[in-house]
Amino acid sequence: MRVPLTRGEDGVLEPRLTLGAVTVRGALYGLVLLVLTVSWAFLTQEHDTRVDILAVGTFLGLIGGGVVLLCGLFFWLCSFGDVRRWRDIPSMRNQHDAVAVIGPAFARVGVLLLVPTPACYGLGELVASAPYGSWVYGRA
Repeated sequence: MRVPLTRGEDGVLEPRLTLGAVTVRGALYGLVLLVLTVSWAFLTQEHDTRVDILAVGTFLGLIGGGVVLLCGLFFWLCSFGDVRRWRDIPSMRNQHDAVAVIGPAFARVGVLLLVPTPACYGLGELVASAPYGSWVYGRA
């Protein structure tokens, strides 16, 4: 059951975001990204292009997702429990409140990028080692 959001006395939506909720939503978005990446890779007929798409997905997911997730967790810790949603931007009173919005956003995007990484790596290895002429290999 969904808890209704209400504005607290400082103008921030209550209840506050939790790390678990941000991670779950980022993982769900990552599954959508995985479906799009795999669809794009297998709709492409050329073998080398398939391998390249999956290799780029692996690299960007691992490096980009790891860096963004670590930055998000760092900003989350710097906000000292004052974690806010994007809809809470009008309630900001000083420049330091921006960290409270960026932390959860970066954490969600980092998880989003990390979720498809193992599947992209595994499919990339599968496509690279597929026998010539198979549907997984594609056209030469």
